[in-house]
Amino acid sequence: MRLRGLWQIVGSWLFIFTYGIFASVLMVLTLGLASRWLSPLILRFWGRTMLRLAGVTYEVQGAEHVQADSMKIVPFNHGSLLDAFVVTAMMPSGAVAALKREAIYYPVLGQAVLLLGLLLIDRGSGVRARRTMKRAGARMAKERLSVFIAPEGTRGLTGELLPFKRGALHLALASHAPIVPMLIDGAFDLHPPGQVTSTPGHLVIRFLPPRPTTSLTATSLAAETESLRALFVTELARMRAERLASTSA
Repeated sequence: MRLRGLWQIVGSWLFIFTYGIFASVLMVLTLGLASRWLSPLILRFWGRTMLRLAGVTYEVQGAEHVQADSMKIVPFNHGSLLDAFVVTAMMPSGAVAALKREAIYYPVLGQAVLLLGLLLIDRGSGVRARRTMKRAGARMAKERLSVFIAPEGTRGLTGELLPFKRGALHLALASHAPIVPMLIDGAFDLHPPGQVTSTPGHLVIRFLPPRPTTSLTATSLAAETESLRALFVTELARMRAERLASTSA
């Protein structure tokens, strides 16, 4: 392993554990009273620092669609470990990330996840998962939260978009919040599954205009999920074509 790769691993884990402890203590001291703006601030610093340690730069397009402090659902494509850093680096005030419930069992990180108020979801497809989404939607509406969520549920192994689960749309059904698609291009190439460290490089993050969900019903849930995935497929293909054209110019 090259020296840079070793530094990335050691530096990243040192930062994760020390910052996780700091963030946990800070949330305890503030009694969670300022969590709506403090939690995104803490997460933004964490995500941007992790990207710097990985040698990854990025540009953001359509940021105006996500910056307003209002309730929204932000689904993003998930093909790389880098996505966690990208998503947290983008978080506006009043935003949380939806994580698999198993994250609370990670040492130090689990405690930070709980104290930062991140949204914990069950990734299954049964009654328990739907009940979890219903509770999440109620919390979202009560606290006027923006929720970042990966509709694929997990990372793919090939870079291709996996089928979308209905969790994001269940949140929309419960809250009637608009959906702001977030597309990440280039992360899979820099850190695919199975790779230990990230390859330094550049990402493009694109937010699309909000999609209203006021007319969404339980009956139209499946069709809207497929429509959202089709939009991601089309837009990601466009972004990759633009990237290839720019590198060959």
